[in-house]
Amino acid sequence: NNCVNTFFRSIYPQKIYYSKMRSYTFLCTIAAVLVAYSSAFAPTPARFAVQSHTQINMGFGLDEEPKTLTRENEPEEYFATNMDKMSDEEKIPVAIAGFAFISLPFIAGLIALYASK
Repeated sequence: NNCVNTFFRSIYPQKIYYSKMRSYTFLCTIAAVLVAYSSAFAPTPARFAVQSHTQINMGFGLDEEPKTLTRENEPEEYFATNMDKMSDEEKIPVAIAGFAFISLPFIAGLIALYASK
């Protein structure tokens, strides 16, 4: 009880004293709200879950075995972006620009922070 009164005195510095009943009511209300919020995110039990019995039937490619990709049967032409086609030396300016794009806002924030002092 002393802890609760100390808590209320720290919130309300003027001399407002609550009775024991009011303190317990407040603590019970806070506990009930916390339980309500925590149970709001609990998963639903299986008895309330909707069960679906849909079966997917696909009819294409049933007669042939799926081909595994190996080095021998890999196609010569494959999708490559313009960046994939560049050499490493050509990618360096793009990497530096990306690093600058990420770090410059932080450097500007530090400058603004130290300039305000």
